[in-house]
Amino acid sequence: MVLGEKVVPGAMAALLALLPAVAAAAFHTAHPHRADASRQQCHRTDLQLCAPSPSDWREFRQRLVSGGIQVTGEDGGKERTAESPASTKARIAVAPQNEELLKQQNEALWTEYLEGAWAHESGSIEVGGLICRLPLPSQLMRQMRAGDSSYWPGKLRAILLAELPAEEAAAISDGKGTPRLLEQWSSNTMYMHRLAESLVTDGLQEVASKASGGRIQWDAVRVEQRELLKLYRDAQDSWQEVALVLRADEGVASGAEGSSVASEAVVINRPIARSMSRQLAELLLNGADEARDGPPQYDDAFVQRFLSAFAREAAVYVGGPDLQEAAGLCVHGSELPGAVEVAPGTRIFTGGVPAVVEAVLEGQLSPLDVRWFVGRRLSVSCAGSQWCPIACSRPLALKQCLGLPKPLWHEVLETAGGELADISRIEYLKRADLQQE
Repeated sequence: MVLGEKVVPGAMAALLALLPAVAAAAFHTAHPHRADASRQQCHRTDLQLCAPSPSDWREFRQRLVSGGIQVTGEDGGKERTAESPASTKARIAVAPQNEELLKQQNEALWTEYLEGAWAHESGSIEVGGLICRLPLPSQLMRQMRAGDSSYWPGKLRAILLAELPAEEAAAISDGKGTPRLLEQWSSNTMYMHRLAESLVTDGLQEVASKASGGRIQWDAVRVEQRELLKLYRDAQDSWQEVALVLRADEGVASGAEGSSVASEAVVINRPIARSMSRQLAELLLNGADEARDGPPQYDDAFVQRFLSAFAREAAVYVGGPDLQEAAGLCVHGSELPGAVEVAPGTRIFTGGVPAVVEAVLEGQLSPLDVRWFVGRRLSVSCAGSQWCPIACSRPLALKQCLGLPKPLWHEVLETAGGELADISRIEYLKRADLQQE
């Protein structure tokens, strides 16, 4: 089967059944220096196949997606595909200035980034992957395509039908037209985003017109207008957030089934401090006094040692609106004593604070090899298209977001490509504060 060809459902089922063996073979071809060791560890009978490691599977799946094959997600959703096989394309740097900054901060991670940074939209949430907040117009656009019958996606569909040539719109309304025609028009991302954006703007302006003395009388606002205000507020509160998924449903963690909910995540692109004060150190290590049931986990001597490692240089982020008074979280890419890998094969770790501190003090790690988070995001749902699940390579999840020339949200979406890249470009052109690349 040639990469890039469309796979019919029956063939896809057969292909997926063979993926463990195919992925193992592909990995050995791509990594000959590791093939011998892998073979030595692979003892199989006629009824057993040597399956690839989770990291090998992620890389192989990415090659399938970038090659144009639609891979069915664990929840039945489809992974988005790129336009043509990756093997036929030269590497395109979506954020060259970001790459230069990464080289200054972490040369090893920069090398890994250059050798194979990738991302693609996923059919379900993955632990160790990302979730990105979509703009409200994109959210409504995707809800409409999914057949959402609520007011605002339905309103967008009505506007789209009104835009169609009269005869074609009538045929669809009468049930005589084919769904293919509506699908063709709605698949134009730039066009649909403009329609949805106009819908949101007009809806908000209508609400604003009801204001008296600078205040809106809530009783004068219709139910659907209140819904729009809530949608708009929620979108603004989490504008362009990129979050690393730490926990999902048990089925996702074990690979048994897909999920549309991240039970715990940390926002990785909201930095708040580049150095460490005593007060911030206490909060990260022990949490707020009123949030503790017992004595602090770390004593004053360790807090002082922690400050010796991170007082002058650190990367601290607001991880989300939840658990902000609880002890913080550290995320890094080093397998240290006490650290826990968020999911097998991701090489993304949390915890191991004492070992992290010692590694920094001994010069084995730089302070910028570690991220510190105050707060989390809990129970984040992708079911309503507010958030988009994205599978990605380790460097995109671990790189610092300190003074990035191109915001991480745009970098991730453009690396993923397809419609997400289109959405990024639409939003990027609105930013007068950014240098256009």
